[in-house]
Amino acid sequence: MIDFELEQMLENPEWCLVLKHYSVMKRETKDRDPEFDGWIIRQNEVAGVVPERLPRIHGKLIAFDLLKFQISGRDSGVFYQVTRTGEKMLPRLEEQLAAAAEDAADATTEEQTLARSA
Repeated sequence: MIDFELEQMLENPEWCLVLKHYSVMKRETKDRDPEFDGWIIRQNEVAGVVPERLPRIHGKLIAFDLLKFQISGRDSGVFYQVTRTGEKMLPRLEEQLAAAAEDAADATTEEQTLARSA
């Protein structure tokens, strides 16, 4: 993965939420059904993501080779699957997002401490 893609993912946490959602669904479904092929029907709701943004997010994840799709027919709709690149990237993204959140929390605490002492 090139730096631009990683940077874009880190700047758009909603994209990470969608990618993780598909990854978790794949893992949970595979645990219940060993014959599961990994393809998940398009999700129109993902916790923490505005539904109107999902089509664009799906497109970005496909463009970055983190998600792939297949059209199963008129009645079945579109199915998605997290790519190997996407599965490899998720732990790294989660680690960096957690570190950024921790840094932000530390900065807020430091600002509050300085404000009290002033």
